[in-house]
Amino acid sequence: MAGDVSARRYARLRLESGEQFVVCAYPDDMADVAARFLAATELLNPAGVPVPRVERHSRGERVWILLEDLGPQTVFDRWEGGGLSPAALDRCLTEALAHVDRIQLLSPDRVRALGSPALDRNLLMAELDLTWERFLEPRGLVRDRALAEQLRALCNAVCERLGSAAPVPCHRDFMVRNLMLRASEREGAEEEVVVIDHQDLRLGPPHYDVASLLNDSLTRSAGQRRGHLAVLGEDAEGLALYHAAVAQRMLKIAGTFAHFAALGNDRHLPLIRPALRRFFDALDALPEGRELALRLRREWTAFSC
Repeated sequence: MAGDVSARRYARLRLESGEQFVVCAYPDDMADVAARFLAATELLNPAGVPVPRVERHSRGERVWILLEDLGPQTVFDRWEGGGLSPAALDRCLTEALAHVDRIQLLSPDRVRALGSPALDRNLLMAELDLTWERFLEPRGLVRDRALAEQLRALCNAVCERLGSAAPVPCHRDFMVRNLMLRASEREGAEEEVVVIDHQDLRLGPPHYDVASLLNDSLTRSAGQRRGHLAVLGEDAEGLALYHAAVAQRMLKIAGTFAHFAALGNDRHLPLIRPALRRFFDALDALPEGRELALRLRREWTAFSC
């Protein structure tokens, strides 16, 4: 099975009995990642966050995990392929937002003990530095010194705002490409939303997972997202944190997708343009970003339209 650009390898295992599983094999130097996956699974399941069932695993000479087979398509794949109606996608997003709430109620100490570094101001800024190196500079988007300085200052301000908020447990990569659907055991009930790729569970900014879910990979209008943002209420600071998280996340993934393409996997390249447009929208919603958003829309037109 294809597995993006991860060094992990996946295969579908079919037994003579007809049962199917997914085998995830880890290189020797990723044994710690497998351990985090198993530990995060043990945290999430009792909290009411559905994740793939672990059938068996080995952390010996060969490191592998045998998982429940949830099928070949993520929520993103089903939406892009026309297999989900708008109403069904809205239901999935509503259920996923409830999972975000449950994740945030996890014990911070137990999440910290998993070993992943907190998504703090320094790590958030380091991610944007990689976007600078992998995407902005190679494409000449920051050749203008004044623009580069203005953008650097804004990135610092966004990461400072996010880093100054009290951190909460977060998935770290909570988006529709990391959600799958599982048939309900109750006859006639809707499929339940299952969270995958949860080994990077860590502490991070409030609303980071919400920002990722509603913007990463989904090409929906602001109006379509507005209903789901009701979970944030009318709190101005909460909304500012949400928009700051959107800005950081969208600029970050532009660099990530460009890096994937450089490694030979270019299937995420079409997601860069809409990500940049949502980056501009997020800047518009932040007082310190409106002026720069206007200029970037004009000067980065070739890469965002």
